[in-house]
Amino acid sequence: NPYYDIIVEPGDKVLLEAEVVEGELVSAYIADHIRDTFIYLLIGLFVLLVLLIGGKSGLRSLLGLLITIVLIAQVFLPLLFRGYQPLPLAVLLSVLSIIITMVIIGGINRKTLAAIVGTASGVLVAGVLAYAFGNLTKLTGLSHEETRMLMYIPQGIQFNYQGLLFAGIMIGALGAVMDVGMSVASSMFEIKQVSPQISLWDLFRSGMNVGRDVMGTMTNTLILAYLGSSTPLLLLFYAYNVPIQRILNLDTIGTELVRALSGSIGMVAAIPLTALVAAWLAMRDEQGRVGAASEAEHS
Repeated sequence: NPYYDIIVEPGDKVLLEAEVVEGELVSAYIADHIRDTFIYLLIGLFVLLVLLIGGKSGLRSLLGLLITIVLIAQVFLPLLFRGYQPLPLAVLLSVLSIIITMVIIGGINRKTLAAIVGTASGVLVAGVLAYAFGNLTKLTGLSHEETRMLMYIPQGIQFNYQGLLFAGIMIGALGAVMDVGMSVASSMFEIKQVSPQISLWDLFRSGMNVGRDVMGTMTNTLILAYLGSSTPLLLLFYAYNVPIQRILNLDTIGTELVRALSGSIGMVAAIPLTALVAAWLAMRDEQGRVGAASEAEHS
């Protein structure tokens, strides 16, 4: 049974766990296969490809990702263990991650500001929807085994499991929403630079057109990611011919649907929000340059 038994062959590297009593080895057993070597290799391949294809932009993206991981590991998780509520922490983490990542990628300018405002708004929309519909559907936050295991950790901390679910939804939506926000803002400022005489309404429409193109692929990405991770569960439903009404009322399925749909709606909402802010800031930027040029001519 591959679930219970660890199957090894000659030459395999394995992880041993030993029981030592008063300095003497009492017993040892195979705990698992050694996997970290290949995991590091895969990480190295990912970093190499991002740097080769992305160049300086790829390096900035990796730096933003690294900072987000550090924020989660060194700020978010320790504060959860100290008893802080997950949802406010997720909001703080999301805003910090958005600001830091966008500034690293785009610099300090109006384009970055538009992307930050639009992305933060989209993530907040995802969080609000997750909170509202999570409560309406009475999701427990305990649909996954690892969450239930938190009830028995030696620290004895009483987590807000619903809050952990909503926080996870916000953080999970972060990457896709940031991608959409920066894509829309960047394209709109490029359009404004190429066509300085464009009106605010036409600029907004151009941003919406770009956003619609991005939305088509990114929505599929989010939904298919959740469906892909639930393939074994879907096979069980298929094998036992479980009716759709029963499926939709399961806590596990409700959790995944709220997660996927809240994140997707947050991403979609970021498109008009980013386009609106970017159009307004781009027009103000142009007015500021015209005003500065007029003052220079008069002087």
